[in-house]
Amino acid sequence: MTATRFQINEVFDIGARAGLLVVGSADEDFTGVPRLHDELTGHPITILGVDFPTPRTLRTGETILVVDRIDAGYATTGRVWTA
Repeated sequence: MTATRFQINEVFDIGARAGLLVVGSADEDFTGVPRLHDELTGHPITILGVDFPTPRTLRTGETILVVDRIDAGYATTGRVWTA
């Protein structure tokens, strides 16, 4: 069984939201809230939830994750997280 990969395409920090909005592409669909780790360091990423799809993400197939701000250093464009 291969690990699920989530590549970060964009990150938004909107103050009114509980965490960072991380938009990315996964090589397979998530069921529930995934347990992800940074591919380079193995650091566990604190996922607060999966956000609702937007017209853009429906069109592109991307997923929006809400991530704890404590993991901001691992939430950068191009970074890969694995499950």
